[in-house]
Parts: sequence; structure tokens; C-alpha cells
Amino acid sequence: MRVERLRAMELSQIIRGPRALVAGAAVASLAIAAAALADPHGLRLLRRLGQDIARQESANVALREENARLQRRVRSLSAPMDPRVLEKEAREQLGFVRPDEVLVKFE
Repeated sequence: MRVERLRAMELSQIIRGPRALVAGAAVASLAIAAAALADPHGLRLLRRLGQDIARQESANVALREENARLQRRVRSLSAPMDPRVLEKEAREQLGFVRPDEVLVKFE
């Protein structure tokens, strides 16, 4: 009977050991989380990084739209070239006019 009581006591001590370890780990985790949230640079830095990501994503969208526009322009200026596109570009970039037109520039 004494041996059984001793074995029961050992078993309860064995079970208590991991419980204490888990409780200690939980307390340590909570302390680390509280320290991270209390750190003025931690939460503020996280918020600022989120804003930077949002700003960069919107800039990326604008750049993708610009790239698409430029690709369309390259395709329109590539061979075989439409004579109307060629004329439009010559007029805009080089200031060409037809013989029966008058160019008026405002500055």
C-alpha cells in the first residue's frame, strides 16, 4: 500500500512539472507581448510601416497604368505605322503644320 501511495505521489509531481512549465511559458509570452505593445517605437513603427505599404501599393498602381499607356503608345508607333499616328506625333513633337494651316503658339 505504501508503494502505491508513493507511486501516486510521484505521478502527481510529474504532472505538476509540465503544468508549471506551460504556465511559466504563458506568463513569459504575455510579458513579451506587453513589452512589445508598450514600446513606443514598436506599435508606432508597425503603424507607419502599414501606411508606407499602402502608399507604395497606390504608387505601384499608378506606375502600372503609366506603363500600360506607354506600351500602347510604343505599339502605335511601331511598324507598320499608321500614317495618322505619324502625322499626329510630328505635329505634337516637331510642330509641323500643313501648308494651308497657321500655327499660333501661346506662351
